[in-house]
Amino acid sequence: MKRSEIDGAIARAIGNAKKFHVALPKWAEWKPSQFDASADGIRHQKLGWKVVDFGASDFPNCGLVILALCSPLVDDAGAPLTKPQSVGKREYPVTGFSRKFLFVQAGQTEPHHFHRQKTRKEVSVVAGAPVRFELAWADGDAALSDKDVDVQVDGIWHHLPAGGSIVVNPGETITLPGELSHIISVPEGGEDTIMLETSTANNDSNDNIFPFMTPTSVAVDEDATARYQLLDEHGAAVAS
Repeated sequence: MKRSEIDGAIARAIGNAKKFHVALPKWAEWKPSQFDASADGIRHQKLGWKVVDFGASDFPNCGLVILALCSPLVDDAGAPLTKPQSVGKREYPVTGFSRKFLFVQAGQTEPHHFHRQKTRKEVSVVAGAPVRFELAWADGDAALSDKDVDVQVDGIWHHLPAGGSIVVNPGETITLPGELSHIISVPEGGEDTIMLETSTANNDSNDNIFPFMTPTSVAVDEDATARYQLLDEHGAAVAS
């Protein structure tokens, strides 16, 4: 993606948060230059923005914006740590869970995916448009099962056929076991949506499994000066 597209997507997410009166951390609007030494904890724990198009190069239709609020500490391979880690004079405790805002624009879809290490996640629709979840159990890494699906929304069980879908409205929370593969989509022509995901810890480098595609990542096309700090670019900020 181009830097201008990334910054535009983040600006739209921030605008939606203000529109729906959803408070974000003050650093969500900081410029990269504002992350000084006092922000070492933010850098070390990889908090911040991520704009994802899954390598499809079609962000208006396939993608989302993530704001990581709480992330587990990980080792060099990306696996969550099990013991506290000391960095300089600070000790960072391990965290068994992750929390993030998910901003999905009207007309966008997140492709079928599931997790193995992330054994459970709760996704709350905070504000905006209802969200459709299409659900099927994983059958290996590249196929889905024809087994029926039972899923909870606010503790109430719903029975669906394989590949069936359920709409989660603002104020509701869906519980997704790790191996329950899901597509997330927001209808075209309406409002954007904001979700809050709380989950068990996982390894983001290899625990997002897409049965029908292999997401790719390419360098950002730097067509503009960055307005916001991406969590994957914290290392560059520390070095500068």
